Amino acid sequence: MKDGTFPVLLAALAVAHVAVYVNGLQATTLPAAASHDHTEEFDKLDDRLDKFTARLVKLEERIASRIDPARIRRAKSLQARVVKVEGTGCSKSQYQCGGSDPQCVSVLFVCDGNKDCRNGEDEKNCDSPVKAGDTFVGNFIFDKCTRRRPEHMTFEITAVQASTSFTSFIKVRANIGSNFQDDRFEGDVAAPTIGYYSFGTHKIVFNPAEDDRLGLTCEFDGANPDRCVGRIKQEASGDICAKLIFVRKHD
Repeated sequence: MKDGTFPVLLAALAVAHVAVYVNGLQATTLPAAASHDHTEEFDKLDDRLDKFTARLVKLEERIASRIDPARIRRAKSLQARVVKVEGTGCSKSQYQCGGSDPQCVSVLFVCDGNKDCRNGEDEKNCDSPVKAGDTFVGNFIFDKCTRRRPEHMTFEITAVQASTSFTSFIKVRANIGSNFQDDRFEGDVAAPTIGYYSFGTHKIVFNPAEDDRLGLTCEFDGANPDRCVGRIKQEASGDICAKLIFVRKHD
């Protein structure tokens, strides 16, 4: 239901309710010569209208809670996790259209301006989850390969560039930072890198920022733009050697 439609519907119901009652009141009214004071009847009408309005407000609040964007986002995130566990039925290079008519299309077709999914799902979520100035802070789940063994890692988006000819991907620039501590030194380091975000996989892929040749990816669930699952991979083998949960840093 579009914004504004439901309040209009409530008002219409209230007006209809009044009209029915007033018509009934008029039908029972005596001729003018024998008319009498209807104050009591109208007082009852006011009381009934107040109760009816209160019921409509409660109903509107219940419906609004069910269409609350945050609640819908949480539900979609949960659904995405279930799909992640059960599998999509598509290959890594394909996008699952979902819905009651499952279909796989190439990730290259997602957000390309053409509806390739029968349900049009491939063209519905084409806003980048990141923009210049965004910072994400990651906590390690495990770490088998980073040089400094930091407690936290961050990436700060410094630039986002959309392509007019290849819209399924956007280019990103970022600074990848980490803290470190050993027997002699303690501090923070940051290294610039480039990469891209894929609408078909909901994933940012960063090139290795240092000579250890460890690349970083961060996968969103397609519903919550404030959280992504980070994985550090060895460039040569593609093996995952560290995993993190990144969360957007809010001001």
